[in-house]
Amino acid sequence: MSPASELELTTLSMRRTPSMGGAGLAEFQLVVLLGPAVGQTLLLGDGIEIGRSTPGLTINDEGVSRRHAVITRAGEGSYVIRDLGSRNGTYVNGVKIDEAALTIGDRIAMGGQTVLQLAVRDRLEDQRVAAQKLQALGELAGGIAHDFNNLLGVVLANVSHVQAMSTWREDEIRKVLAEIETAARRAGELTHDLMAFARSGPRSHDAIEVAAVVGDAARLLGRGLPKNIQLEVVAEPGLVVRGDGSRLAQVLTHVGLNAISAMPSGGRLRITATRCAQIPAELVDEQFLIPAGELALIEVSDTGIGMDAATRRRAFDPFFTTKPRGVGTGLGLATAMVIVRDHGGHIGLASVLGEGTDVYVFLPLRPGRPQIERRTVDEAAPVSGCVLLADDEELVRNAARRVLEHAGLEVLVAQDGARAVEVFNEQNGRIDLVVLDLDMPNLDGEQALAAIRAVDADVRVLISSGYFERAREEKLRALGIDGTLDKPYDSLTLLRAVAAALRDAPRRKAP
Repeated sequence: MSPASELELTTLSMRRTPSMGGAGLAEFQLVVLLGPAVGQTLLLGDGIEIGRSTPGLTINDEGVSRRHAVITRAGEGSYVIRDLGSRNGTYVNGVKIDEAALTIGDRIAMGGQTVLQLAVRDRLEDQRVAAQKLQALGELAGGIAHDFNNLLGVVLANVSHVQAMSTWREDEIRKVLAEIETAARRAGELTHDLMAFARSGPRSHDAIEVAAVVGDAARLLGRGLPKNIQLEVVAEPGLVVRGDGSRLAQVLTHVGLNAISAMPSGGRLRITATRCAQIPAELVDEQFLIPAGELALIEVSDTGIGMDAATRRRAFDPFFTTKPRGVGTGLGLATAMVIVRDHGGHIGLASVLGEGTDVYVFLPLRPGRPQIERRTVDEAAPVSGCVLLADDEELVRNAARRVLEHAGLEVLVAQDGARAVEVFNEQNGRIDLVVLDLDMPNLDGEQALAAIRAVDADVRVLISSGYFERAREEKLRALGIDGTLDKPYDSLTLLRAVAAALRDAPRRKAP
């Protein structure tokens, strides 16, 4: 559901008065408007305790205390919230409280990332929301089918063209391969965007400098920037947030590409990153969605065609686009919204038709030093060794084996997890690295990992998957995997991951 739809639902709940029908008291609920558990609702009953490790409403926000606050019934249709000595405090409608009475529509902020709201549960409204989800699912499936059919059409048409050629010309083959690669990469980007909707929370929690994220996005945008568009970048140093730098750069890239498309006759694209001094006047109605505490504000502005009111309302809806069919998927801003919310922030926009658009990204500032990338392997040096590759998809096995063998590696293959364990045992310690697909029949990647590590606790293992659910990935890392490999991967990505694992000296087997 889009942010506008969520606000619409909340507003409806606020406007209704509690019913005293046959069931007695109306049902009151907490709605998570912002934070790691966004969208979650919980009936209050006689009360509830909120924290990171409570039997009531569990909030996986690092700024929330283990036992943060408690809400108790104070009488018929009324509740009281009490702070339990939390380290970051509890705020009701922007005011820090020790104890306060709650009324329908009150907003509760805690931990710097989480915002809750007290609302009345309406069973008819629940049915309406369920119907909306089914409708959104249908639209999502239709949009995916359309875009993938276009990309598959490119691949199939080019392959059949090559097969029909009586004589292969090198220039023609290179052109065909380039088009196939472009289609494959676009399909991969589409699936990664879709996974952002299913993924809960950023996949890494590094301390990263906002200026570095802005710089990465600006470099990507600058590569294909039309000559009639001027790019300006101003980033205040020393602003540190926690999260995944590549995903945040993806947000700015999506927004920047939209801005470039909105300036067909040229103009100015400006990206600024500063400490947020005050909420822009255009977003005053969204203030309760913006996290409390110190914030970094990244603003992406353009001098393009702008949007009318109807377009602004739908700008963050999945698969909504004003671009011609086949040019845009309508996932850019929707994906950006999900990523920013995963990081405990908020994204909003202001636009005037004919005057341009301003997109605002708010991110909670965090203590800590930015992570510094260190080169740990020499990518130019050759690699050697024996790799066990397990994947239930034959086409993936064949392609990956071909790439690794061409690089000089010995490759053993297995079609499922059970066979991977058998091959590992048969080879009697000769295998240097195991690459396991996460989802396979007859033992999945996690089960195969446990069985292999029971035989050899030091063997290096990479896990590959098209989708890493955050909790599962954390469990795998706790089991000691040596890295992950996101599908779909190209030959260079595969070789880099394998080479880095093989060259990591501490676990490298003696010859």
